Parts: sequence; C-alpha cells; structure tokens
Amino acid sequence: MPVFQFRVKDHRGKLLKGTITAESKQRALLELRKNRLKVLSLKADSTNTNEETPLIGNVIYRDENGAIQIALGNHSPVVKELIIFTKQFSTMLNSGVPMIQALGILEKQQSTRSFRHALKKIQHLVENGSTLSDALATFPKIFDSLYVAMVAAGEASGKLDSILIKLVTYIEKAAKIKNQVKSAMAYPIIVIFVAVIVIAGLLAFVVPTFAQQYEDTGRDLPDLTQMVIDLSTNFSQNWHIYCVLVTAFFFIFRIWVNTDNGRAIFDASILNAPGLGILLKKIAVGRFCSTMASMLSSGVNLLEALSICAASSGNRTIEDFVLSIRKNLEEGATFSDSLSVGGLFPDMVISMVTVGESTGALDEMLMKVSEFYEEEVDLAVQTLLSMIEPVMIVIIGGLVGFIVIAMYLPVFELAGGIA
Repeated sequence: MPVFQFRVKDHRGKLLKGTITAESKQRALLELRKNRLKVLSLKADSTNTNEETPLIGNVIYRDENGAIQIALGNHSPVVKELIIFTKQFSTMLNSGVPMIQALGILEKQQSTRSFRHALKKIQHLVENGSTLSDALATFPKIFDSLYVAMVAAGEASGKLDSILIKLVTYIEKAAKIKNQVKSAMAYPIIVIFVAVIVIAGLLAFVVPTFAQQYEDTGRDLPDLTQMVIDLSTNFSQNWHIYCVLVTAFFFIFRIWVNTDNGRAIFDASILNAPGLGILLKKIAVGRFCSTMASMLSSGVNLLEALSICAASSGNRTIEDFVLSIRKNLEEGATFSDSLSVGGLFPDMVISMVTVGESTGALDEMLMKVSEFYEEEVDLAVQTLLSMIEPVMIVIIGGLVGFIVIAMYLPVFELAGGIA
C-alpha cells in the first residue's frame, strides 16, 4: 500500500511531519482531516519501495525492490487473461486453497504488469480485512461492476467458486458477441478504405496521364471528362488540405460523440440504421437477457441487476430504457410490463419473461432467451455480411467505372467521328 509524507498543523497550530499509509492520496487526505489536522503538504514517499512506482507513465517504473524497469506495451489484461484467472481462481477456491494464498499464486503467474500489480494490491486489501468484492472494485478497468456484483453475491451466499464459473461463461459469451460486432463492421470499413485508396490513386496518377494526352490534341473535351480532370487537378494540388479536413472531421466527430447530446443522438441513430440496426438490437436483447440471467442466478437482486445492465449496455438509448424499467419496477409495475414499453423487446421475449415471473424461474427463462438470441445474432451477422458484399462491390465498381468511362469518352467520340 502506498506511503505518503505529510506536513500538517494540529488544532493548536503546532507543525507536525510524518508518513501515512493509505490506498490513495485522497484516502490519506481524508484520514488526516478526520484527526482535525490542517494539511499543508502531502506527497508520495519516494523512499517507499514496497510497490511498483511509476516514473514515466506506465513505460518506466520502479519495481518493488527499487530497481528501474522498462515496459513496452501490454499494460492491460486481455479478456483471455481475465477468463484464465477467473477459472484458476475458482478451481483453487473449490480445492480448499485459502483466498489470500490463491491470489498470491495467481499474481505471480500474470504476464501483464498492470494485472499483476492489481492482484497484488487486491491481496493486500483482503489481508487487511477488505472483502474481495470491495478490493476488486478498486480496479474498475479490469473488474467491471457486473464482475464485482456477482463476486459480492458469491461472498454473501458462500458459493464464490461456482459463481466465478458463471462469470467465466458470461465473459466468454460477451467476448463472442463483441467479436461478432467487430466482424460485421470490419468488412465494410476495410472495403471503404480500399475504395478510397483506389479512387485517390486514379485521380492522382491515372487521370493526369489522360489529361496531358488530351491537352496535347487541343480538342474540346466532354463535360463529364472535363469534370473528372478538374477534380483530379484539384485533388493533386490540394490533397494535403483534404487530409487535414478528414482528420479534423474525425477529431471533431470523436469530441461530439463523447458529449452527452452527441452520444445520445449517435446511439439512437445506429440502432435505427438499415441492416446494422436490426443486428445491434438483437445483440442488445441477447446481452441484456444473458447479463440479467447471470446476476439473478447468482443472487443479485433485480433492481441492482438492472442498474448494472444499464451501466454496461454501451448504448445510451438502451441504458435509458433499462433505467426506465428499473423506475417502473420501483413504482410497482411488473418486469414483463416494463419490457413491453418501447418496442425493443419482441413479444416472444416478453411472453417468456411473464412465464418466468409467474413460476419464479425468471433467471432460467432469461438464459433460454439469451441462448436463442446467440443463434439469432450468428444468423444476422452472416446475413448482413452477405448483403454488404454485393452492395460494396456495386458501389466501388460504379465509382471506378464512372472515372474510366469519363476518361475514355473523348476516345469514343473520336472513333465515332472517324466512322
């Protein structure tokens, strides 16, 4: 745990110096103020080498022995590492290995420095009386709110090892869905990128060659040909300006999307986009049902599960909808009635949720729905890709064909005149 040097004054105005151990600078400041001390300065103790100390970001740091180390890349654990850790942790707990000892063993096995450091800190917090869920919550970039909530439920029920296995299943399903979205988006992005390169190459290298030949003939060119030549000339002379404009557009777009209003508009737009919107809605329904089923079966209460679902949805429209469900439940509405508002959930899902509520097996029904939507998402991705491919080919072929025909129009006119 970090050590901080402080200079304070007590209630009599006496100057005091010393060190304090705390989880963070904010916690140290709070502890000093609780003792009615006026803090003059508070900084990390550079002589403390009990933990890794960053010197330049995450690249150069001082390890626990005081030696300077250099780390290139690999600062955050990937999903595969988190899955392996969770599986091994569950197995060790199920085999009777004490939690602190298990954390110590797993910490030494991690190749990612940030993950190793996090597990070491978590082990230290647990040793000092913290619950595992509270310790995990100090690293939200590694262990999200769902992970922490399910671990807390496992601690409360005494079934932590079995709940960790459920977490593994959930993380694997979430990773699969994420990869499906990436595969659906990657193909058109790559094709568009290649199309831009090809068209830019035609305008920069091929069209000027034709333009020079036509200029040597001194003939008047067709309007379409002249338009393409003018476009090529403009592009060749101002390509750097276009690059700056495109870069600025993406930069401004990114800033806009990160605003509350921009995020709300963008998220609503992609859910209503042709083709892609249908896929994203199916993914949202499947993910919601899978998340809710995992948490409810682990003992997390319904309202808390909805809050976590909303926070982890990744889409502002869906987040607002899930929060509205939570509000309706607090006002006395049933879960199934709340789902029926908004049109996001199909009648089949609402009917199964209704049955689950009436039989007390809501988590089982939600899991069945999530399994059904896994197959639906697979089919939707394949359908979308099969639709995108011919559309992109037609668009790219049309653009390239337009440029080629425009440049050969004078040749066709000349051949017609000779005939």
